[in-house]
Amino acid sequence: MRESNKGKDFYMAKFPSFLLRAAVVAAVPVAANAAGTYYTGNYQSPQTRYSTQSYASRYNNTTQTRNYNTGNSSYASYSSSRPTVGTRTTQTTVARGQTQSASQVATSGTKKQGFWLNAGISHEVAQWQFEMKESKSILHYDNIGWNVLDVRGGYAFNAGKTKMQIDAGFKYGMQSGESTMVDDDITNGGYISDIFFVDANGNGQYDDGEEITGTQDGHALSVGKSDGGNMYGFNAGFGLTDFFQLGSVKFTPSIGYRYLKYKLETKNNHGLAVDSYTCFNINGETQCDPVLIFPIGNISSVPTRDNPYNYIQVPAGATMVNTAGTFYYSQPSVSHSYEVEWSGPYLAMDMDYQINNKNAVNGRFELGLPGYTSTGDQPYRYDWAHPKSVEDKASMGSAYHLGLGANWLTALTDTVFLTLGLTYDYYSVSDADAKTYLNANYYETELSRIKNGGTYTVNGYEVNYGTGFSSDEEMLAGSAAARSIVALKESCPGWTCSVKSEIKSFYKSMGIRVGVNAKF
Repeated sequence: MRESNKGKDFYMAKFPSFLLRAAVVAAVPVAANAAGTYYTGNYQSPQTRYSTQSYASRYNNTTQTRNYNTGNSSYASYSSSRPTVGTRTTQTTVARGQTQSASQVATSGTKKQGFWLNAGISHEVAQWQFEMKESKSILHYDNIGWNVLDVRGGYAFNAGKTKMQIDAGFKYGMQSGESTMVDDDITNGGYISDIFFVDANGNGQYDDGEEITGTQDGHALSVGKSDGGNMYGFNAGFGLTDFFQLGSVKFTPSIGYRYLKYKLETKNNHGLAVDSYTCFNINGETQCDPVLIFPIGNISSVPTRDNPYNYIQVPAGATMVNTAGTFYYSQPSVSHSYEVEWSGPYLAMDMDYQINNKNAVNGRFELGLPGYTSTGDQPYRYDWAHPKSVEDKASMGSAYHLGLGANWLTALTDTVFLTLGLTYDYYSVSDADAKTYLNANYYETELSRIKNGGTYTVNGYEVNYGTGFSSDEEMLAGSAAARSIVALKESCPGWTCSVKSEIKSFYKSMGIRVGVNAKF
């Protein structure tokens, strides 16, 4: 989201579609007042959320009233952007239930009764991605490296004629090197930034039946670096040792609970956002012009061209131009920060095959039904709350986890074994609910400035809010920006915007592990 200043005009590029009627528009050629369309209660584009509040955006004077020239026809909620925030940026690294690194199977081929302990180190390479359904935004972290230390122990015993075992494990990992974060508002077609229409009856707002002349579509892409992340997890289980056998392979079913938490941050984020209006098909390729908005009096003119080989004509009387949501941005400090948790029950099957007295192999299949929670902070969004800006959540059983592992063991002594293994984990959730926590002080301050009028310093720039209004009723009648904020407050009780089933996300990792297993 961006902001900028221009005399009495104040404009914010995107806002929920339910605020469309709050926008004020009049027409000239293709003149219209941009009524932002953050989908009602849905995420705005990630670029919008994460992008730096830009100087240019206050010139986006696409909506004005006859009483008060305020171009900010709306204030957007996280729900339409969340990575954008142009952010909701990131969920990230190793998904919680790696079968305690699936390679860490209880080496039942070498231990059938008593205590055992397994400790090792591993390196995992992972990818994490989440996607907003309504805003059509995708954010992913690629080639995440983890250096992991884990310890797992257990006790096998007989309960009458039944062999049983209990086990527990802990793991801690640190991010290795740098990974790349990509915030993509292009692949799925981008997001609707504004809607232009002709104010036929001159009442300063959109009414059913009025002509919609076009949409201002946002497209954005940013790339940042991630390092310094960490993760930890634990699990506990109960199983029936060697419960059945097929040929020479013995099977141990078990149930348990697994928890994983990881944190990723993005720094040095660079992005480019483009708002388009008119598009052409040229030799099978779609090419779109960036939108240009010309304020003329109390209206905004948005010129187009029918032929891509012609020039765009400047409307008569225009002396200024606004590039809307087309801008470059750079965010040197932390732009995204996410903490993600997966936790819930699992069913597992361990398989053991004794090759000879000194060597054995085992494998593990694990299926879990965890819950999912992701908490994010986007420090560049001053219109959001901090340190918790966004939260995605799915209840236990709403997500799933598949864990696979294979392990080879060779005896060093009668009680100590060297282990070498591979792990694979896949976590997925499809319908997580999303919340955006807005900065109440920011919005209340904006309402106060609009009502009282005057000049204020905003983000280091002076902004003129006009002459003000004598009452709340007069302010709501004369200011599209004020109507927009009030509508946002009503749709987001307690300044918290909620969207059901908005997020789908996956995490996958593959690792190699070396360890030592000892029995006592």
